[in-house]
Amino acid sequence: MMKTPILRRHGFTLLEFAVTVLVAAILSTLLLNRFEFYREQAELAATRQLVGVLRTALHARASQLQAAGQTERLRALADDNPMNLLAQKPANYLGEFVAVDPGKIGRSGWVFDARDKSIVYLLPNAESFSFGTARLLRFKVEFFRAPEQRYVGLALNQVSG
Repeated sequence: MMKTPILRRHGFTLLEFAVTVLVAAILSTLLLNRFEFYREQAELAATRQLVGVLRTALHARASQLQAAGQTERLRALADDNPMNLLAQKPANYLGEFVAVDPGKIGRSGWVFDARDKSIVYLLPNAESFSFGTARLLRFKVEFFRAPEQRYVGLALNQVSG
């Protein structure tokens, strides 16, 4: 007597498919969460890098003025837009505004607040940043004079955020 071959069905059962979809959904959720974290870290690193460049440019210009004996111009430099010291403004520089309102500007980037003479970084999604709920990071050029020395200078300091 000849045996008839048993045909096996190929493919997933409904339970196997559901488990596969569930595992894929969990992994993609974890991946997207990590992706957002690394995006935020890259955003903060780019912000710190530009602040470092601005500090270097400010220090170089202040040194030029002091070497030329024009220390009286340092106060005017403290009130000027520090982005003007750069050879090329960053791509996310949005311009100068009076009284920065993130809701009216509508996108993230650097702006100069002409009212209080500060450079402001508007965060792209402030609620997701892990260091708090600040909507913007604000930096200001400050003039200082060391009392025991005749040294005067400028510093770009973070004042909020």
